[in-house]
Amino acid sequence: MGVDVVERDDVSVYLIAGVPKSFKRKLQKYVEQEAKEAGGIYMLEEELADWVIAKVRNDKRGIRNQTPATAALWRAFSALSAARYHLQHSPEDEERVRQLRSQVEELWQELSPMFEEEGEEPDEA
Repeated sequence: MGVDVVERDDVSVYLIAGVPKSFKRKLQKYVEQEAKEAGGIYMLEEELADWVIAKVRNDKRGIRNQTPATAALWRAFSALSAARYHLQHSPEDEERVRQLRSQVEELWQELSPMFEEEGEEPDEA
């Protein structure tokens, strides 16, 4: 798929789960039939797919499971995931960002009410 397709105003993004890999061929044929102009589909690379899934999960997480600090850490994690994707052709830089992202994720999990153990009372501040 060419860059011209990605830069068009009529691009839509869908997240489809639970279909076999062979679905991509069927979807491509359907898009070609339905497209107004030259249409196409693009399979995301693993790192970007992980980022998209993480973003979707974040949007569905209830507000009771977030504090201002954990929300900010999640945004930092998401930004670092995107940076890691864009640095994939620079292994040294990509590795540094991956390590930083892992540290942010660990801190987020330590502070997030989502990961409080059963029966544990939240800290009163």
